Amino acid sequence: MAAPSSEITNVGDALEGLVHQFADPWAFLRELIQNAIDAGSPQVDVRIDHDAGRGAMIIEVADAGEGMTREIIDSRLTRLFSSAKEGDYTKIGKFGIGFVSVFAIDPELICVDTGRAGEWWRVVFRRDRTFERIRLHDPVEGTTVRLYKAATATEVEEARERARATLAYWCKHVKVELRLDDELVSGPMDIDGLCKVTHEEEGTALVMAIVHEAEALRGYYHGGLTLHEERDGSLPFIAYKIDSRFLEHTLTRDNVIRDENYAKAMTIVQGVARGPLMDRVFAALERIAAGEAVAPEVRERLYQCAEAPFHDRYAEPRWLAAPIVPTLGGPPVAMKTLRERARGKPVLCATAMSPLVAAMLADDHTVVACSSRDAIDTLVYTATAAWATPITHWCTALPLAPAEVESWAPLCAAMRALLKVRGYKVREVTVGRFDYPESAIAGRVAITQARFGECTPIAEVGQLASGWLASGRALVLSAGHPTLLHLRAVARREPELAAYLAIKSFFLHGELSSTTDAELASAAAEARWRRMDG
Repeated sequence: MAAPSSEITNVGDALEGLVHQFADPWAFLRELIQNAIDAGSPQVDVRIDHDAGRGAMIIEVADAGEGMTREIIDSRLTRLFSSAKEGDYTKIGKFGIGFVSVFAIDPELICVDTGRAGEWWRVVFRRDRTFERIRLHDPVEGTTVRLYKAATATEVEEARERARATLAYWCKHVKVELRLDDELVSGPMDIDGLCKVTHEEEGTALVMAIVHEAEALRGYYHGGLTLHEERDGSLPFIAYKIDSRFLEHTLTRDNVIRDENYAKAMTIVQGVARGPLMDRVFAALERIAAGEAVAPEVRERLYQCAEAPFHDRYAEPRWLAAPIVPTLGGPPVAMKTLRERARGKPVLCATAMSPLVAAMLADDHTVVACSSRDAIDTLVYTATAAWATPITHWCTALPLAPAEVESWAPLCAAMRALLKVRGYKVREVTVGRFDYPESAIAGRVAITQARFGECTPIAEVGQLASGWLASGRALVLSAGHPTLLHLRAVARREPELAAYLAIKSFFLHGELSSTTDAELASAAAEARWRRMDG
């Protein structure tokens, strides 16, 4: 039996500082699992048991890796700041202080059973940091560390939850089979996202995907052990996890060292984000533009991500040539094609096919299937340096059946007569339907057009002028407007009054001066008097 080690007992405050340097005292599990992995163990088993008779909790971490000889115990396990791992990028327990962390939960006793090269040892550490080494006669495989601490059954269950949370964060991607009380903890490095891509090269593995958060996950790992996880917006909506020989943790294990090796790892990240990931994004957008059904938020996010290469000037020609822009009345087009078409006529956008869209297509416009200023429209802007013009900037009127038009004849005739008396240039007064998809005039009483049924800019639907130089326009009434439906019935008995009220309703969408109103009322009254007198 060895005497208490003076090296352990004399470090005093320095040792206490090391014991309590970690924010989470249960991080000692990470340190023991790290050591097991470095020892080459294919699996690690963690158990937390309760000895009700003794009122004690027993925490056990057992591995099947290379154990320790007496020389290793004396020179490494019981000596602070001594590690054979310095300079070896395949091991991450660089500072040689990991085992000291077992004192962080203040156990009464720590027992380490280990063996190697035909010799087997038990090392017992006490709460005061003294230890003794005992030779064992029965073989020991790997290394088993047991911690003993007074605890109630409730405290043991709470400890088990703490252990589960600790392992789930620090050890979820370890490349060994890790179990807590026989429940598997470890699993492959993965991300739940869109267009997921994996990349491997010597000493580095990377998984990356599109996610819905602009400040996305960045996970840094070495040998599957978590070094640090954070969120930032340096690559918006792109999450990644990288396990690399280039990455190392800080002394306090609360971050990743941002040095030249870290820069090498980030070069790999940038290369994948700007290459294979974007290839997946554009391939997915081709399928979506061709009609593949996806959730609206997925569509929006992928189109939003497709903007990045063009903003940051790393776009590949193949992406510019990919048919990713959906159109109405035709196949998807490439951004390059859209740019060429925009030199002719303005590109429009609409969310559904309609008679107005059909008329615009017949006039050689390209109509992109999107909403104004959404992610697809932003791509249109990227391609053409102009936003797509919403279809709602235009309108048209749809014809009625002849029999239905006939029922409106008294009102239309009276309105035309009254407008002519006032000097307005009116080609005709007729009636139509305004109820097509995305109609910008659905609520209007009436509009004017140069010709009935043409595509009319919304800015012109209120034009009705008088004078020698004015151009005649068609006044089109809305067959579905409740006010006009009532006035149609009134026009059978009092056509002049109905006409006056209908014209006044039309002018209310613009400006109706009191003078014009009075003149219209007077003209209507005079026309009624003449009709009645005749």
